Amino acid sequence: WQERGCIIRQPYNVQVGAGTMNPATVLRVLGPEPWNVVYVEPSIRPDDGRFGDNPNRMQMHHQLQVILKPDPGNPQELYLDSLKAIGIDPRQHDIRFVEDNWESPALGAWGLGWEVWLDGQEITQFTYFQQAGSSNLDPVCVEITYGLDRIILALQDKNSVWEIDYSDQIKYEDVLLQGEIEHCKYYFNVADVAALRQVYDTYEAESQRCIDAGLTVPAHDYNLKCSHLFNVLDTRGAISVTDRADFFKRMRNKARQISELYVEQRQKLEFPLLEREWQLDSEQGEEEISNVELSKVENREKAAFILEIGQEELPADEVDSAVNQLKQTVPALLDELRLSYDAIEVEGTPRRLAVQVSNLLARQPDLVEEKKGPPADRAFKAGKPTGAAIGFSRKFGLTPDDLQIVGNYVVATVKQEGRAAVDVLAERLPKLIAGIRFKKGMRWNASNIAYSRPLRWFVALFGAQVIEFAYAGVQSGRVSRGLRPYDSPLFVVDSAESYPTLLTEQNITLSRADRAEAITTRAAELAAEQGGTIPDNPDLLAEVTNLVEAPFPFVGHFDERYLRLPADILVAVMRKHQRYFPVYRADGSLVNCFIAVRNGDGEHLDTVRHGNEQVVRARFADAEFFYGNDKEKQLPDFVEALKTLMFQVDLGSMYDKTQRLKQLTPQIAAMLGLSDEETATAARAAALAKADLASNMVVEMTSLQGIMGGYYAKMSGEPEAVSQAISEQYTGISSTKPALALALADRIDSLVGLTAAGLLPKGANDPFALRRAAIQVLENVITNEVAVDLAQMVSISAETQPLPVDQATQQKVLNFIKDRLSVILRENGYSASIVRAVLAENANNP
Repeated sequence: WQERGCIIRQPYNVQVGAGTMNPATVLRVLGPEPWNVVYVEPSIRPDDGRFGDNPNRMQMHHQLQVILKPDPGNPQELYLDSLKAIGIDPRQHDIRFVEDNWESPALGAWGLGWEVWLDGQEITQFTYFQQAGSSNLDPVCVEITYGLDRIILALQDKNSVWEIDYSDQIKYEDVLLQGEIEHCKYYFNVADVAALRQVYDTYEAESQRCIDAGLTVPAHDYNLKCSHLFNVLDTRGAISVTDRADFFKRMRNKARQISELYVEQRQKLEFPLLEREWQLDSEQGEEEISNVELSKVENREKAAFILEIGQEELPADEVDSAVNQLKQTVPALLDELRLSYDAIEVEGTPRRLAVQVSNLLARQPDLVEEKKGPPADRAFKAGKPTGAAIGFSRKFGLTPDDLQIVGNYVVATVKQEGRAAVDVLAERLPKLIAGIRFKKGMRWNASNIAYSRPLRWFVALFGAQVIEFAYAGVQSGRVSRGLRPYDSPLFVVDSAESYPTLLTEQNITLSRADRAEAITTRAAELAAEQGGTIPDNPDLLAEVTNLVEAPFPFVGHFDERYLRLPADILVAVMRKHQRYFPVYRADGSLVNCFIAVRNGDGEHLDTVRHGNEQVVRARFADAEFFYGNDKEKQLPDFVEALKTLMFQVDLGSMYDKTQRLKQLTPQIAAMLGLSDEETATAARAAALAKADLASNMVVEMTSLQGIMGGYYAKMSGEPEAVSQAISEQYTGISSTKPALALALADRIDSLVGLTAAGLLPKGANDPFALRRAAIQVLENVITNEVAVDLAQMVSISAETQPLPVDQATQQKVLNFIKDRLSVILRENGYSASIVRAVLAENANNP
């Protein structure tokens, strides 16, 4: 990075949670001045401490921080070159850019980007920094944060960071292990909460004193100290719901003041770095291919059309979204432009969206339209045109002599000569691209155009002719890029007709269906070789399909001893964290293997397999650590800790929600006609339903909420019926009456409370998943064929809420549920008239 033009800075002399917090990043990214820097940063995260027992997770790890300001245009390629510089050849590994959006509430900072995986192991955070100190960044900066310990772990092929060689005689553990263990003991067991709160207040006051004195860096130092103390207090379990929001607000306020002060200081200095010719060397030595020299003129009446939108890796779900949008907008555009065609195909991968049109008309047909004008008796007087006729004809570039009288009105026959397809498409393709909508957009260059991830190239051809346009600082042409693991080689698309063949030659599978089929077929074969099968999981398959352009499934193994852990934990690690496919035996038990999907081919597969096996071993070791710690407690012991977990600021903590469930569940059980024993079961389950949210296992893997509660309930001696109700609370359909009572109470409480807080979803945004909650209420009572009175449930719940819930608010809840019922009935084939009649008569008893 120094050779590329970065200056080298040193680690900061204050404890920081990440290299981002060093002023060389968090302050220098502010303002318009260029800034290219690299430095190592020991990063302290108390809650990540594992007392030296985890192979790659510890309270102090080492980052290499790189800031590129502004974006050099090819930061991913530069990053991959940096890996080559230390001996990691992308061709010999599986390097993946996987969506990961970053934010720091304490710094008022956020950005969009990826985790970078090396054979399944996260080794880098790659972010386009959008905001810091609550201020938008202009220019946007590229932040690359390497996890040095994990990279060295892979380079030295060690099983644990503590085995890393410092030299022939000295290992990592010799230097760092004792300090790691002692810091963990301090953070988890020894730190004095009351004393640290006092120190926090002192540091905060000093930070403000420095701000008032105009001392930016000292103020930042003390805010960093506050941030570290907050992390220690949090690790000690001393941060309540209210505390968390308050601490974040206080630190964010300081960060904002410090940022504003820094920019003000630089402005007074007239931003001196703007005058320096400080540019990053972003050349890679690759052969340039000119779009202009290869341009050709297409003279056919019809030809194929291709638009390839080349971007840095899109989030997996955004690939489907963008493709579906283009399937709607492209036909509409061509129809509007009067360009006929035979067929349209839209497909996508993480790096490219492709629109292929066959036999597109080369030129618009002439358009002849009759425009109705003013009444004839107003347009002409005594056979001579009036001002009305003159003005009307001039509007269309005609004279009054060109007008005709049809009936009682004058009519202008307007002829619009057709234009070449390449010309009209050149005008409209930028708008087509701009019209693609994403859940989150980001800026990356001086155009300030927002897109999900940076746009890097466009291929736009009508036959062999380039359709020339520019958008977001990118010029269209005929040059595309190959697979990421092959160094993204540039290749020329001679014509739109040759595009599919050229992709095949590049080993790129454009079709999502073909990629999914390749994964499914080969994964099933590999699983069968291991004596197992892979159950259908459409969501996982869809995600993995959109993470690769050249799917290559392979099998990896893990130690059989981990099969002693609950299967749900292992499956969650494999599916959620690693995007692996678990393999099951015929009896439903797990085989000690997994199926992963590489982006590329079979070369150096043993290296890739070994890396993935090392990662899953570390993941399982972490899960074993969490599970072991959790087993030392009874499930009821976790309830008190729910006071530190926020449900919603106006509705209190998860502990407060639990108290409401304890009131509501028995009353709903009575409405459902449960026996005394079933009601007692439901009430006990309600008291423990949310307890596992405070467990180590669920804090680490939230997808296991409820499931782990069921396990821990059994281990704590709770009846089977109680543990079953707890484990089923988040599933759509309950299998027992106590589980049904709890599930309904949970969702009704959320619907009523969040509606009272003014949080009913608007548009597509539904952060509390209230639509799903309403649908699950309906599906649960319909499937279980139970009669309910939703109005009564809502009324009972209203009495338990900390906010006032008047009749109008209760009716909002009922109407919201009724709207979901209408959708369900229509989707089941009932006519609109029948649905209206049913809802009018019996909406509260679905």
